[in-house]
Amino acid sequence: MNPARTPRRTLRRMALGPLELMVLSFPAEDLNDGVRATLDRLARAGQMRIVDALVVRSDPAGGTCAVELSDLPGIRGDPTALAALSTGLIPEADLHDVALLTDDATDVLAVLLEHRWIGDLAGRVAAARGQIVALTHISGAPSPAF
Repeated sequence: MNPARTPRRTLRRMALGPLELMVLSFPAEDLNDGVRATLDRLARAGQMRIVDALVVRSDPAGGTCAVELSDLPGIRGDPTALAALSTGLIPEADLHDVALLTDDATDVLAVLLEHRWIGDLAGRVAAARGQIVALTHISGAPSPAF
C-alpha cells in the first residue's frame, strides 16, 4: 500500500473534533457520483464537516493504493472541490486497517468527519460547568423485530 500523499489543501489551524472515521466498501465498478452527492449533502447541512476523504483500492502490483476522489473516473464534479476533500489527515495506521478490507473487486472509501453539532453541544455543556465524558458509536444496530 502506498498511502503517502501530499495534501492539496492545508486546513487553517483550528481545533478539530470530535472526529469519526467512517469506512464504506463498494464493488469497485459502483463507486460513483452517488457517493459524491451524499458527501456534498453532508457538507451543505453544516452539522458535519468532511475533514478528509480517500479511496483505497487494489493496484496492478497486487498491493493497495490510496486514490483521491478527484482521480476517480466515475465521480464527476469540480476537480478542485473534490481534491479539497483529500487533506492527508487520516492516520497512516487507519489507512493500513482500511486496506485490509479491499480486494480486486472491492474499493473502500474512508471519510474522516467532524461532528460540528457535538462541538456546539460541548460549548453549552461547558458553559454549565459540565463536560462530555464519553462518545460511543454503535454501528449497524439491528432494528427491533415487531
